[in-house]
Amino acid sequence: MDEQLKLWIKQFQQDKDADALGNLKEHCAHMIEPLIVEFTEKYGEEAGVLLRSKWDKRFFFIFSKYQLNVGLSLESFVQNTYRFYFMQLLRKAGYMN
Repeated sequence: MDEQLKLWIKQFQQDKDADALGNLKEHCAHMIEPLIVEFTEKYGEEAGVLLRSKWDKRFFFIFSKYQLNVGLSLESFVQNTYRFYFMQLLRKAGYMN
């Protein structure tokens, strides 16, 4: 993992640094967008609008849980965590049974 990413994660987790969190959001947006597209194709435009409006609501919480020393790549963590989160959102909104 890039040293700058590690620094942002540490700054956010240790100091709740808002700039570091913003940088992480910007960096991770490209990892999250394909999931939004996937769910939009499966459940329709309204589902995509819902996910786009909510993806950053839990970003703070999600990144407070990421562990640098576990060895799971940032991309795998983001995609797996967001897939689960998006499925919860869609289920609550009635898109999934």
